[in-house]
Amino acid sequence: MAIYSFKMENISRGEGQSSVNSAAYRHRKVFFDNRTGEVCGRKTAHKKDLAFAQIFAPENTPPDLIVDSETLWNAVEASEKRKDARLAKEFKIALPAELTPEQNIELTAAFVLEHFTKQGIIADVVIHDINGHNPHIHIMGTTREVLSTGFGKKVREWDKPETLDSWRKGWQNICNAFLDLYGYDERIDHRSIRVQYEEALEQATASATNEEKAIWLAKAIETNRDPILHIPRDRWGTVAAQEQRAAEQAIRDELKKEAVEAYFAFKDLPLDIVVDVASFTVHALAEPEEIVIPDNTGRASSSDSQKPALVAPAPHTRTTLKKPCSSTARAIKRAPVKSKRKQVNPRQDGIFKRFTLLVVDYIREKFVWAKKKPAPVSVDTEHDKRIAENYVFDEVQGIYVSRAEYERRARFNKDDYKPTKEEIRRFPSRPVEPKLPDSNLDYIPTLASDKKKPVPKLKPPAYHND
Repeated sequence: MAIYSFKMENISRGEGQSSVNSAAYRHRKVFFDNRTGEVCGRKTAHKKDLAFAQIFAPENTPPDLIVDSETLWNAVEASEKRKDARLAKEFKIALPAELTPEQNIELTAAFVLEHFTKQGIIADVVIHDINGHNPHIHIMGTTREVLSTGFGKKVREWDKPETLDSWRKGWQNICNAFLDLYGYDERIDHRSIRVQYEEALEQATASATNEEKAIWLAKAIETNRDPILHIPRDRWGTVAAQEQRAAEQAIRDELKKEAVEAYFAFKDLPLDIVVDVASFTVHALAEPEEIVIPDNTGRASSSDSQKPALVAPAPHTRTTLKKPCSSTARAIKRAPVKSKRKQVNPRQDGIFKRFTLLVVDYIREKFVWAKKKPAPVSVDTEHDKRIAENYVFDEVQGIYVSRAEYERRARFNKDDYKPTKEEIRRFPSRPVEPKLPDSNLDYIPTLASDKKKPVPKLKPPAYHND
């Protein structure tokens, strides 16, 4: 049967994700990521559940941008420079099982053209398992405005909660219109189960006719349950997940059957009914009976005849609705009886508080508090960070080269390049000869052996130099 399932997620580079890898998974093909040089989609290329694939783009989109999905998302990756950039928005929507594959494709195209293409979003649409038990759509939408030259600025309007609510309500309206067009009574609602249940109770109380009251009572019975929990894809094949989904489906089918029985029971009642929301009971108002009230005062005269009065009988309980299963109600029943103990009021002087603050300050002064461990970073994030820091894509060679080699070549190709002393290469140095004095023919060095030793002169003792 038709169910409402509309989930939106952001594909972000900060989470270690790649739009090319996501598109390859959804298209069941092998794509090449030009930014990282990786081959994507090898593990899912063998699957055969792809039923429809098409790119819906605005009129001013350049044709070379939407040649295929691989070209589109490689262009998106090239337009984003930040390491934590938001690359795309991914929508997963459940298709109604009542419609045929052709009708579901028509429904998908109508929704995408109305809510994505008209707003300027390029939507890469894929439908999986259209003939199986879980037909659903994958829509990958761009996050930047589309210009005639390529991608422009980020559109923050698409990130607002109001925009997401308009998309959710738009899918409800278009899907219900198609179900009505092809003659199906099933309808979907984008609101939560609890909101639908509360609205049904309010409408059942305010209804004026039996038919309308019976419709809202049946709606209240059908929505008096917990929402169906989402099961991740990696747990879907487990026995526990299958048992959980089977139990939820059984509860849903039982409540739907009770809702149908309640509708046919209440819509045929000949009298008005009153619904007591507090106790979940339904009363039928009987016709007033004629009751004669006797005069016990003893002052009745022959002229004053007793007149009948119309008195409404006490309401008769016809049926009782089931009370909603609430964890709080069960908790109240299990709550122990409060003991009659004397309540002790704490002291108001604040001595204990001041003492505690003194102890805490002392511990802070004496010890060094351990820092919180950083959150683990995924392998893909570390890989992208390492690629961005150490490698640069060389457009001339068409390959990734190391950042140091790229910067060295760029510096060498500049017009004002001057090699440094470390970059100048010379032949192996020759042994340095000792520096000789200047060769002067007039200069003849004298040897120490050629010098004459001084001869002492003898002088008489009475000799004085005048």
